[in-house]
Amino acid sequence: MARNTRPSRLVAAVTAGVTIAAGLTACSSGSSNPADTLVIAEWTNPAAVAQTQAVDALFEKQHPGVHIQLEDAPTAANAWPTLQASLLASKNVDVLAQFAQNPADYPPASVNKKPSGTAALIANGQFMDLSKQSFMSRFDTTTQQYTMGYKNGIYGVTVAEYVNNTGLFYKKDILAKYGLSVPTTFTEFINDLKTLKSHGVTPIYVAGKDGYQNIIWAGIVNQLLMENKPAAEAASVYLQRAEDFLNGSQNWNSPLYQEAAQRYEQVMSYIEPGAGGASAQSAPGEWAVQSDNYAFFVDGSYDGNTIAQDNSKLNFGFFAIPGTDTASWNRAALAPDLSWTVPTFSKHQTLALQWIDLFTQQTQYAAWIKATGSISTEPSVPTPTLSWTDWLATNASTGYVNSSQPWIPDGASKEAGGPVLTAMQPFGSQSPSDALSQAAGAYKSTVGH
Repeated sequence: MARNTRPSRLVAAVTAGVTIAAGLTACSSGSSNPADTLVIAEWTNPAAVAQTQAVDALFEKQHPGVHIQLEDAPTAANAWPTLQASLLASKNVDVLAQFAQNPADYPPASVNKKPSGTAALIANGQFMDLSKQSFMSRFDTTTQQYTMGYKNGIYGVTVAEYVNNTGLFYKKDILAKYGLSVPTTFTEFINDLKTLKSHGVTPIYVAGKDGYQNIIWAGIVNQLLMENKPAAEAASVYLQRAEDFLNGSQNWNSPLYQEAAQRYEQVMSYIEPGAGGASAQSAPGEWAVQSDNYAFFVDGSYDGNTIAQDNSKLNFGFFAIPGTDTASWNRAALAPDLSWTVPTFSKHQTLALQWIDLFTQQTQYAAWIKATGSISTEPSVPTPTLSWTDWLATNASTGYVNSSQPWIPDGASKEAGGPVLTAMQPFGSQSPSDALSQAAGAYKSTVGH
């Protein structure tokens, strides 16, 4: 699902029991009779929330006496994990949005790591198995098993998919003004950045305060990992990477990551001054209103409609960062996203399943993905063509599933999970080589080889 702030995908859900902060809930329909209230929770995105409310209104009309209370919170500043934890602790939610997971979220016993986030909730029996529900026939079973499957069940229905890592927006008029086209190789991209800077244009805008530079880093890593490999092998590529890290044949200072760091450093030399203070919540609007500056914007495709709303006259598009110098291998990393789940403790499970059934019916679902800019996950519902999705319409079908990270044992330092980009230049003082060495040492120490 789209959202208006999203280091989200970088943040795991916190455990239940956190006290909800005052003022987190952005909207609720309320009810004088709690017994007839269906509580639905999702993270904040204006377009997505509005379209969900439209489904809510139709559901209430079809079910007289039933009221829907929609809870939402932004993903920045830990607001969404806090709201989710509160709802889970109080057992007061009937339909709960989750970020899609994948089989790598269930590490082997040898890793000494318990599942976290969505995977932990599923493994701990917090969600209903939806695999036998009639609405699941609208979706591809293999995909749903991958994104929300565990053992023989499917514990959520994934309704949104975006491009996150590898994602870049661009202003078509700025590129045209300087005779540039959408770059297809890394060298072309760097040359475009040099040209723009020579004309006084700040090439790239990134919300560094909330870690969106990770989209560049992970995007380049993804492209290098998947170079010369068909998209269908992505899951096995990432699984092999995790196993190689475990057995010591690969680490964060291996040649691939050294190359990625060099390329990351080149790209980051063209970001806006003060990027470390730019927040994800305000970034789409800031980029949208400055039509003569910031040719590129580091963000996921979930913010496309937000940008269009912030500046309806902006002529912009979206593409995948070209991390390699082989154009045909610079593809979009597709990220399964919002998945609707029904907690096993829900007091209104029948109503909750009926609501998901309504949401996934063609008319409602088509309107929702158009509003959010999501890639469709229902085979019978085509991905909508919007003003900014021309590149996606042509190239999304060649994309590959988003990466899963190497298994990091519980209790490991954050450095073990890769270079800490906030500590690495240009946001911190660490050189890329030092950051990689520190990450490699931390991982090696954690797994004991």
